[in-house]
Amino acid sequence: MFLNELKKNEGIAFMQLVKILANSDNVFAKEEKNLYNDYLEELNINESEISESDLNSVCETLKGSSNRCKNIIYFELIGLALIDGEYNEEEVELLEKLGEALGITRSKRIAFANYFYNFVDVYGFSVVDAESKIALLKEQAEKLLV
Repeated sequence: MFLNELKKNEGIAFMQLVKILANSDNVFAKEEKNLYNDYLEELNINESEISESDLNSVCETLKGSSNRCKNIIYFELIGLALIDGEYNEEEVELLEKLGEALGITRSKRIAFANYFYNFVDVYGFSVVDAESKIALLKEQAEKLLV
């Protein structure tokens, strides 16, 4: 939703984090793979540009990024973690470490997770309401990223 705001190196770091998170439970689920490919397209990055990395190295890359970019990255990763319907212990631990490393407060991390839980509730809307609901969700997400 907001990935187009990331610089190239931030986008690559994000994709490295996507791989780390998606594989944290040793299962790269179909939904995660589909989202991974969507991210590549949205960021205009080729898979060949995504090298293997570890959490500490990626966090070091993102150290100089703006708070907004760090929030966008974390926000999108929460969505990824919840896409397969499973939010397991490995994913939770990884996201906690990442949130701390990026300097994202615990209350903001909880607000991000709540957004996605609420998103599922709100998403049960009719096609007639789609435009307004999507606009509302984007507006709510925008407020969280500040």
